[in-house]
Amino acid sequence: MALSQKEIEDLINSLIQKDEAETKPQIAKPRLRVYDFKRPDKFSKDHLRGAQLLFDNFSRQLTSHFSALFRMAIHAGVSSVDQATYEEFAQELTNPCCVGIVNWGDLPSNMLLSIEMKVVLPMLDRLCGGGGTSPGVSRSLTEIELAMSKRIAQSIVDIFRDTLREYRIDARDLLITTMEVNPLFVQQALPPNDMVLSVSVALRFGSQTGTVQFCLPYTLLEPVLPAFSASRWFSRGRRADEDKGEADAVANALQDVEVPLSCRLGQALLSVEDLLSLETGDIIDLAMPKECYATIYVFGKPKFVAKIGRTGGRLAARIVGIAEDGEEDLIP
Repeated sequence: MALSQKEIEDLINSLIQKDEAETKPQIAKPRLRVYDFKRPDKFSKDHLRGAQLLFDNFSRQLTSHFSALFRMAIHAGVSSVDQATYEEFAQELTNPCCVGIVNWGDLPSNMLLSIEMKVVLPMLDRLCGGGGTSPGVSRSLTEIELAMSKRIAQSIVDIFRDTLREYRIDARDLLITTMEVNPLFVQQALPPNDMVLSVSVALRFGSQTGTVQFCLPYTLLEPVLPAFSASRWFSRGRRADEDKGEADAVANALQDVEVPLSCRLGQALLSVEDLLSLETGDIIDLAMPKECYATIYVFGKPKFVAKIGRTGGRLAARIVGIAEDGEEDLIP
């Protein structure tokens, strides 16, 4: 089939236009996502997973500690780990409440620990010799009960501190400064829209159930936030340079350790009478030939065998073998 001149030109023009369209740089469309300025995402999903693992371990330790402290069956488990605004956390506090303000060393903010009244009152009843039952009504705490609840809250904080240490987070200065029973008196210098990590731990105390809630502001966790990464915990141990640095530090610390060392040529069996009659110049027969080896003891245990001699004008021992299990293994 023959093409006319016009059809040939149209075909060539269409091919040229197609090549130009393919070589023309493509502008990528921007990937947009909705950003809520009222509730910005401060904690990544990896941080939340890391916090979940940390508080799972904390809940197991809390279960063991409280079961021994109150001498009854107690179970704790993480119910939720989420980020929220401080205003949302504060709105969940009931009146009366039991909130401890926790100071974390030199970090710029405070942590809040809230224990529901329906489990605080049975705890106090149990500590005072009761059966750990709830009075049935929510009431404010007396001064004595407030002091006792502070000790309970401090024990929870101590367990949390030990859990943080297991994940290599320094928290030796965690201390409850005050306890509040009115949410209006909780002094936390945070804007209402500031983001916090809110963790709820469900606590079953006998027949009563309640929650222990943690409020960890972002400004508090920011210096230690990289340690909350779950991928970091599941990665292969520590880096080689960290292991080498720690090994060098241990080796340097051991350099100055004094080790008791003794060299024994032989032994003799004497009666008490002969021992008491010893005088200056007496000779004790060790029943060891002159060519035999001596044993070097470290911490009272035989470690090496040595040949006795002199270095200059001083007695010396040259190690020639290793003594294993009290037996001399000579190396010529």
